Amino acid sequence: MKEYESYPMLYCRKMVLVSVSVLLLFGCRKKNELVIRDSPSDEPSAVNEELPESDRMEMEKPLIALSDSDTLLIMVRQDGAPGMYLGEDDKLHGFYVDLEKMIMDEMGQAYRLIPYSDVGPIILKLKSGEVHSALAAPDLADYRSFLNLSVPYEILNYVTFIRKGDSRFDDSSRDAVIQSLEGKKVGVQAQGHIYQLLRDNRNIELVEYPTTTMALEDLNKGLLDAVPDVKRIGEYYAGLKGWEITPVGGVIFSHKITTAFSQMLAPALLEKYNTALTALMDQGKVRELYESYFAPENLYTRP
Repeated sequence: MKEYESYPMLYCRKMVLVSVSVLLLFGCRKKNELVIRDSPSDEPSAVNEELPESDRMEMEKPLIALSDSDTLLIMVRQDGAPGMYLGEDDKLHGFYVDLEKMIMDEMGQAYRLIPYSDVGPIILKLKSGEVHSALAAPDLADYRSFLNLSVPYEILNYVTFIRKGDSRFDDSSRDAVIQSLEGKKVGVQAQGHIYQLLRDNRNIELVEYPTTTMALEDLNKGLLDAVPDVKRIGEYYAGLKGWEITPVGGVIFSHKITTAFSQMLAPALLEKYNTALTALMDQGKVRELYESYFAPENLYTRP
């Protein structure tokens, strides 16, 4: 009898041990799962690990904060007349230049205008914060990806310049003009907005220049077939230098104009800039200045 009763007791003991083991096993697994899911990791992310040390240091730099008395470095294209240009008096002139002076006075900001003839190095300097700002930047997604842009204050329209007497271009529509560019050498500003517009057309040979004005000069020499540019810029330099070039067809591209700021600058400066610019617009001073430059009788008579 004792032997018979020992079997159930033995069986019960085994079942109890198995049950406890199962509970412990699942309890540990659940506990481990919670630890893995809920505990914050002290390890750096894979993205950060892959960044070069120089890039990580750049990301950790504090933003540049300029006081009113600190000098804001503003880059100005020297061959973009009549909007902005370096005159024969070695001084910067143009609608954008005078507008910027008005804005700086409204802000009470110390500043320095610096002429440039090649946009490529300027973009690099803006990215690094070596220079702070640049006039007349297009309000386009590509530019917004690496620059902070002000509220716009003008819209620019681009047409196509060709040599006088060149009959190979169909000017019946925008698309017809662009179609006429196929198989031809077209001068554009290096990596600029017209470059972006035409780059996917593999039948157009794009020739890059520091500025479109330099491309227009080569167009006059017969080294290019066409150069898309702002109508007033091309006509200004054609009249000034006696170039045998002319615009053909209608507008092929338009964009809003802004002032670009380095993303290395603290955002307070751009906010202050926009406030000053908006105030000048509301007072009618921007419109008044614009008309003083671009009324027909005044368009090409500045220094």
